Amino acid sequence: MNLFKNAKIILENEIINGDLLTADGKIVAIGDHIENTQATVIDCKGGYLSPGFADIHVHGGGGYSAMSKNADEIVKMCEAHAFRGTTSIVPTTLAAPVKQLQDAIDTITDAMKVCPMIRGIHLEGPFLSMKMKGAQSPDNILPPTEENYTALLDYSDKIVMMGAAPELDGAFSLGEEMQKRGIVASVAHSDASYEIAEEALEHGFSDVTHLYSACSAMRKQGIFRQVGVVEAALANDGYTTQFIADLRHLPAGALKLIYKAKGADRAYCITDGLEYAATDMEEGTVIMQENGLSVVYEDQVMKLADRSCLAGSVATSNVLVRNLWKTCAIPLTDVIKMAATTPLKVIGQDTSKGRIAIGYDADLVVFDEDVNVQFVCVGERIIRNEL
Repeated sequence: MNLFKNAKIILENEIINGDLLTADGKIVAIGDHIENTQATVIDCKGGYLSPGFADIHVHGGGGYSAMSKNADEIVKMCEAHAFRGTTSIVPTTLAAPVKQLQDAIDTITDAMKVCPMIRGIHLEGPFLSMKMKGAQSPDNILPPTEENYTALLDYSDKIVMMGAAPELDGAFSLGEEMQKRGIVASVAHSDASYEIAEEALEHGFSDVTHLYSACSAMRKQGIFRQVGVVEAALANDGYTTQFIADLRHLPAGALKLIYKAKGADRAYCITDGLEYAATDMEEGTVIMQENGLSVVYEDQVMKLADRSCLAGSVATSNVLVRNLWKTCAIPLTDVIKMAATTPLKVIGQDTSKGRIAIGYDADLVVFDEDVNVQFVCVGERIIRNEL
């Protein structure tokens, strides 16, 4: 039982000054001057009390990869992000051969048994566009044949999202199959035209992976302009959209546009963090990824070693919150919605997590005016306490 005092409590549509009481891992009271002699008092000292952040697209952290074959390393990855405020996490695989992805699914599933912060598995690929492969290994990109995708979808019921390029032969059938199984079908690493991306909405697709990154957008063909996945995502209410708010993949202007076009209920931030997210990286560090591609840390972001492409971020969710609030001047209630509530809503897990409300899980974060995380708890378990 914990009693949070002197907090700026971030509710869904307002911020109030008050106290919050938890018991048995749940929020049981919110109000002014709550007293309970049996509770452990946590003085927030005027800091912000927020629902824990949710990152549903993250490849690693703390020096550990979601492609690891060691469940303990998956747990350590999650703990590294939790220390920085992420209390719900969906480990995300890279494109890989089916057997390697099955092994990764097994490992993450084993980690889920001891780490309740893990909310499922996200497969980014392997059914992606070669033209938009980005930092995915071309050797690991596969066609979405029924044999290939059923080998993954039949393998586990822990998959909550899969990214695929809808313009590929067989991708519409894949989207329909994912929809039947309750898996979010996300347009990912796609060179689709606007028309195909819009048609994909009728075939099970409902989300777009890291908008503007590795996806088609407006361009000239001859003397006329054609539009693509970006414009389909922004124009169609049927799509939710992920975006990387590290201010490296996208500038502030693009983040503001996504927020203005989609709103906090249809857009949400992801880290797309690699294994060296949630660590203290040194400029120029070179890393060999599990997919065989070499990447380098420069300018606070990961790049392919040949500097031809961004390879993923090293951001954590608190950094995304800081950027959206402080740099983009988006209201903090909407920022927290995009960092906590909406991602869980997308995967159908917002009925007990992702907001501060009576009866919700006590997954909570306290941070200061600069979004420096000072306290984190998951239920009654305290992960960080610097108050």
